[in-house]
Amino acid sequence: MDGMLLESVEGLGESLVPGELWELLQAEKESISQEIVADGPLPHDATSLNEGEPWDDADEQMMRRHRGILEARLRELNDAQDRLIDGGYGVCRDCRNKISEKRLQADPAAPLCIDCQRMLEANSFRSVM
Repeated sequence: MDGMLLESVEGLGESLVPGELWELLQAEKESISQEIVADGPLPHDATSLNEGEPWDDADEQMMRRHRGILEARLRELNDAQDRLIDGGYGVCRDCRNKISEKRLQADPAAPLCIDCQRMLEANSFRSVM
């Protein structure tokens, strides 16, 4: 597998080593998975947060939002590992240009270059307003 990883990150610079990238992504996945397990199951009813204490809507909404964020990050990390394998790592999903090394160092799972990310966020902001 290391041969495929090496080919998929050609030209990204010497600071990004394929095996280390894989391990970095894997370590974050494991950390997030442990956090999800530690949080336990989400409530299916308003039984209790702690023994005898009822859930309120704010507690449940906060836990569900937190879980959603963790699950979304796991998907991003899995997708980044898939890109390492298939040769698409470091290439913007939208414009197909290279993602800068600085951006990948800041977020190794980044699927978009900074310009496409900014456009996505601007469009998301406009649709909310």
